[in-house]
Amino acid sequence: MPRIIKDLMPGDLEFQMFVLDELADELIAKGADVLKLTIGVTELFMPKVALDVMIEKLKDPDFVRRVYPEGLPELREAIAQFYNRRYKAATSIDNVIVNTGSSPIFRNLFQLLSGPEYEIMIPRPYYALYMYCAKLAGATIKFYDIDINTKRVDIESFQRNFSSERTSLVVVNSPGNPVGNIVTPDELRKIYEIVNHQAYVLNDEIYNNTMFYDEFHSPLEILPDHRDMTIVTNSFSKGFRMYTKRVGFAILPTELQTNLRVIQQHTLLCTDPCYQYGMIAALADEANPAELTAVYRDRAKYTTNRLEGTRCTPIGAEGGFYAILRCEEWNKAMGFASSKELARDILNKVHVAVVPGTDFGVPHDLRLAFCNDRYNEGIDRLHDYFSSANAVHESEAVYAQ
Repeated sequence: MPRIIKDLMPGDLEFQMFVLDELADELIAKGADVLKLTIGVTELFMPKVALDVMIEKLKDPDFVRRVYPEGLPELREAIAQFYNRRYKAATSIDNVIVNTGSSPIFRNLFQLLSGPEYEIMIPRPYYALYMYCAKLAGATIKFYDIDINTKRVDIESFQRNFSSERTSLVVVNSPGNPVGNIVTPDELRKIYEIVNHQAYVLNDEIYNNTMFYDEFHSPLEILPDHRDMTIVTNSFSKGFRMYTKRVGFAILPTELQTNLRVIQQHTLLCTDPCYQYGMIAALADEANPAELTAVYRDRAKYTTNRLEGTRCTPIGAEGGFYAILRCEEWNKAMGFASSKELARDILNKVHVAVVPGTDFGVPHDLRLAFCNDRYNEGIDRLHDYFSSANAVHESEAVYAQ
């Protein structure tokens, strides 16, 4: 009988976000009124200007046959000019690579820049993709901490875990998933000072156009002398509202761009050219990301205000698509071993689907995605659930109808 040589799906790495989302779909299929606050796919429709361009290009039989493994030259040039205009990045088309979202770029970079003898540093809490890609690469994972309550980088933990001999890649995520924290320019400077050109720093900027209170500052702008060690990844999935169109990109030193281009020649072949052309139009449209940011900022505020004083602790997001609820005391009181059990209990009793913090290295917390036009109603249900044990039993009867 054939054998699996490498087990790439151990139980602790199965993405609970999708598990809970599918459990919610099962309840919905049975007629339940379930509110899904799971996946970061905005309910706001994609920009019309982008959709119109995609449809127009789809009708062109010659255009749809264009194949560029590294991405259409027109889109790569538009990305370079966008970053140069907004962040003074001093980059060019030769520094830009396009793929089907930013996730495969992470996978390829982790394979390229690490291996069993090396270490990758990721923030904790972390986006699950970072952990999985590091395991695929066979690298040792080291963490530096984000203080969830203050949303600040623990620089001491970074310095303690960085090794100039073994660390080959450092990941920075700002605005962060799941915490919604912003890495400040001072924190970024301290990180780069510690790394000191001994490793690459991968800056995941996928939420950079959903800042709630401040302007975003890219390391390409504030650390121009460190561009030789800087990688920036981004995507059109979030602020540009085109999650399922799967177009992401990276800006990186030319030697890395060349390596990724060859990898994609053999493994990707191409990203849909019609979608890519739609992204060019999206880059010129600042109104739609601003509209989404305003909506999600209000939802972040509602989360904090409504759940404050209940038996969970909401953490106010500074940007991005998500809020964190701190639930360790509740789990202890209810006898839940982790947020996996808690998330299922919430789904069954008040019909709100949320993501267990086990996906992000915070096993007693929950992550909520702002991406539902009935989001505030979902928070109201969570308020009932966390207010008291009696409220849980009363609401169970209501939402079971």
